[in-house]
Amino acid sequence: MGKSQIIVKMFYFVVKNLQNIVNSCFSNVHLVSLCYAPDLKTYGYAAVLSKFVTEMKCLSLEGFTGNFPGSGTERVYVSLLQLACDNLALNALLGYIESFSVDYFCTICYATQDHIQYKFYEDEYKLRSVVKHANDVTQVASSNALTHCHGVKLDCILHQIPVFHATQNFSLDIMHIVLEGIIPTESSCILFYLCREYQYFCSRDICT
Repeated sequence: MGKSQIIVKMFYFVVKNLQNIVNSCFSNVHLVSLCYAPDLKTYGYAAVLSKFVTEMKCLSLEGFTGNFPGSGTERVYVSLLQLACDNLALNALLGYIESFSVDYFCTICYATQDHIQYKFYEDEYKLRSVVKHANDVTQVASSNALTHCHGVKLDCILHQIPVFHATQNFSLDIMHIVLEGIIPTESSCILFYLCREYQYFCSRDICT
């Protein structure tokens, strides 16, 4: 019998006030939490991140005092700036639907499957906002029939941290979107036309 695979979810942070060359060092990537993936699915993100949220609220509102070289004693306030994860995990953590083959899958705008076929510029889409997001959350919470409203399933626990909001989180997983999404799709279209329409070469030439 083969061993069962255990999937662990990891949460960590970096201090963005530091230079990128400093944050590229693993010693400056700080662990927040570890949990089993099945537990996360069963109990949700709030159970895992509640302590982190409480500490961040305190650091955002009250801050902490430290004695720093060159500047002396100062009070420092901390805020959550951006979340970065793969797109599926990001949607789940922010409270959005976890499917990209349906309408309203995007965490930034109200894109539908029909729109993305012919609209290619930001100003062609309606962007999400804090007010619209709150309305979507209210609609889902007040209805037993709705599983989501415009892609929003539930409110995000990280909204309890001052300043941060899901609709202002613009960090997306460029690797999955471009390297594993757009480029393979577009490359296949180009090769199709070169082989079938223009007949410059055939699939046998590509394989060899």
